[in-house]
Amino acid sequence: MEKQYDVLVIGGGPGGTPAAMALAQGGKRVLLVEAGEGLGGTCLFEGCIPSKIFRETARRLRDIARAEEFGIHLPHQLVQLDWRKVQARKRAILQRRSAAAIHKAGRLSNLELLFGRARLTGSRTALIEPFKGDSAEITFSQCILASGSRPNILPVHGADLPQVYSSDRILEIGCIPERLVVIGGGPIGIELAQIFHALGADVTVMQRGPRILAGVDEELALALQQHLINQGIKLYVNCPVRNICHSGQGVFVQYDLDDGCEQVFATAVLTAIGRHPNLDDLGLERTAVNVDRHMIEVDKTLQTTEPGIYAVGDVVGQPMFAHWATAQGLALAAHLLDRAGPPFPQPQHNSAVIFSMPELAMAGLTEAQAVSAGIDVGVARYDFSRDARAQISGHDNGLLKIIYDKLDRRVIGVHALVDGAADLAGEAALLVRAGLPLEVIANVIHPHPTLTESFVGAVRTALAANR
Repeated sequence: MEKQYDVLVIGGGPGGTPAAMALAQGGKRVLLVEAGEGLGGTCLFEGCIPSKIFRETARRLRDIARAEEFGIHLPHQLVQLDWRKVQARKRAILQRRSAAAIHKAGRLSNLELLFGRARLTGSRTALIEPFKGDSAEITFSQCILASGSRPNILPVHGADLPQVYSSDRILEIGCIPERLVVIGGGPIGIELAQIFHALGADVTVMQRGPRILAGVDEELALALQQHLINQGIKLYVNCPVRNICHSGQGVFVQYDLDDGCEQVFATAVLTAIGRHPNLDDLGLERTAVNVDRHMIEVDKTLQTTEPGIYAVGDVVGQPMFAHWATAQGLALAAHLLDRAGPPFPQPQHNSAVIFSMPELAMAGLTEAQAVSAGIDVGVARYDFSRDARAQISGHDNGLLKIIYDKLDRRVIGVHALVDGAADLAGEAALLVRAGLPLEVIANVIHPHPTLTESFVGAVRTALAANR
């Protein structure tokens, strides 16, 4: 370990790692310090990737259950889930992806990767404590804070019982729980509720608010809510949890309803009530970095209130997505290199996918957000029940909404609920980022039969109605 670096990057997740690599490729001497056992952060080890690995197994079980619809007769009693193999597959994929990132980092001579902890001791100094080797004090010219986030803790009695899992810890569970209660109806809670239900668990979702997925297009969120109920998941809304009590081999989750307190038995409880930035032991108190509402305050260039110290990803708050952190990291790297590069991302251009069943993809503003912004809003709609590809796949219950400004007919938002919506998200993001007018989209030739034809179908219908 050297004593002087151009840039210190704290955190080797989807924000810090791309930034560190881009800076090293640009000629900066970079030290990247990661407190975990590999590169990839929460997304790789405790979030996006492992949950989607479980989801692939769940989807295959779902397909087997519907096999007869497609002319395939299977002896369902012989279908068994080997959870140990599922977990082993997960570990193999995570190790493969982390190893690839480490190998890529190792090829950059200007980048030094160290596993351990970094704590700021001043505006240009830090104490580095590697897991292997001696600690050392280093100096840097610039620093990027990218230490990610961790799950919020449910503030009720019994939240520390062994049967109560965070969204991180449940990914290591040793077996499928017989009865799972999911507290929280956000993206993480809904994804995992459907995954474990498809894997064989009896699932109950408890949402404090009036509906699931607050902030998502209301029409699509309510449609997905009905999908959960139709699939056999019990859903309680306006349902604050009071406490969790141990009972034999499980727990009772007590909750409030308008007519009093009720309880439900569970062999496992998942708390999925959001996340908060990892700011502990970063040494921020030794700097002028300001923390506001548990988030690091940054300006439009992601610089904190301490000049020369920047922050990307979950530590600066919402939106907390891996791809958002990567976009921030790459934009910041270009800025620090004083080179033309990607612009700093803006929330109105963000895209995301909730890997529910069916999937929910979104880009840009929702209809409600656009109305609140004072925009004269138009909505182009497409019902997937008439879509050839959706009918072929057997998943034709869905809707696409394209939000546009009536003034110039430019797209400001795209939202889709359908099995396969994740594969529409890239084009949706491009439409929003480019602000394409409906007339341009209407003239694009899409392959048939694909779900992407829905974009043309929606805008042509809207244009015809407005003639």
